[in-house]
Amino acid sequence: MLLTHKDILLHLEKMEKKLSGHDTDITIIFEYLKKLLDPPQPPRHKIGFKRKGEE
Repeated sequence: MLLTHKDILLHLEKMEKKLSGHDTDITIIFEYLKKLLDPPQPPRHKIGFKRKGEE
């Protein structure tokens, strides 16, 4: 009976280690998805005429 509890504890520890690594991976994936949905806009050049002395 004690051996089965020890085995269960070992399995739980292994699962905890696995899941803790997945949490960071999942957050990274969501960050990249958000960046893909709202990409940064490149700076736009103004159009039109320029007066003397303006750049």
